[in-house]
Amino acid sequence: MAPVLRPLSATTWAWVQDSTDWGFSNAGVIASRGVSLLFDTQFTLDATRAMLREIAAATSDSAIETLVISHQNGDHTWGNQLVPGAEIITSAASAEHLCHEISPEQLTHLSRTQGTDSTSRYAAEHFGRFDFSGITVTEPTRTFTGRLKLTVGDVTVEAIDLGPGHSAGDVALWVPEDGIVFAGDVLFDGGHMIVWSGSLTACVESVDTLLATGVETFVPGHGALMERADVLAFRTYLTEVRTAATAYAKDGIPLADAAARVHAEFAGNRAHPERLFTATAGAYADAGFAEPLPTLDLVKGMADLAEQPS
Repeated sequence: MAPVLRPLSATTWAWVQDSTDWGFSNAGVIASRGVSLLFDTQFTLDATRAMLREIAAATSDSAIETLVISHQNGDHTWGNQLVPGAEIITSAASAEHLCHEISPEQLTHLSRTQGTDSTSRYAAEHFGRFDFSGITVTEPTRTFTGRLKLTVGDVTVEAIDLGPGHSAGDVALWVPEDGIVFAGDVLFDGGHMIVWSGSLTACVESVDTLLATGVETFVPGHGALMERADVLAFRTYLTEVRTAATAYAKDGIPLADAAARVHAEFAGNRAHPERLFTATAGAYADAGFAEPLPTLDLVKGMADLAEQPS
């Protein structure tokens, strides 16, 4: 399905992909009195340009003065260069993690080399379709910790520093007047959670922080818009995975074997059940039975799990 800019109020829109595939992320915009704030960009320059054209038409070419970044993964940031002059804001923890992110050049190489190992095959399958040419990784210009209130014309929004969860540093954007939260990858609709931070418990805590805002409409990082009941169900799923994985850790089950068992139990109808490897690894780290794994080890674990017979 093609992405669409969905109006959520007179001043707030969500760029929604309605896709559970890797790399197709949601974003958002708040516009008032000729200025606007953008929440996240896209994976490629072409995808970002398409989004910006729709935003310009909907907001009467309001000037994007502020760009709030949910986290440093490329599918949320690699279009940053196309918003020149905007103040780029994220949390201190998110900004610090940028140096650990894979670059557009590295991901292009990994997904085009046609290697025979599971990681190369996985990268080619999920990222080989994207054109990362011309991207200059553009860093934040301002960081914060805790909460940060921002004014967009007549609208007040609040950036929330969620700490580690999906990534080493996640940020959500709350629009109190509209009862909307842009969640970034703290929430996935229709897809399994990816735990890059090494802590599944932190993912649950981030969801709790979003629920504490009391809002009814949530824009996840990927997939369709979510209501409060959807977010509560997502939290239940995370806690059930954590309980099962922690029990396997206490029983001394090796991580890869435990991930296969968690996969068999929780794959369900969500897309990318191989991501349960990252959730299992996060639960093992939380329980003190393993060190948090680096990114490439997590990708290899997902790739290996994806190739196991179902």
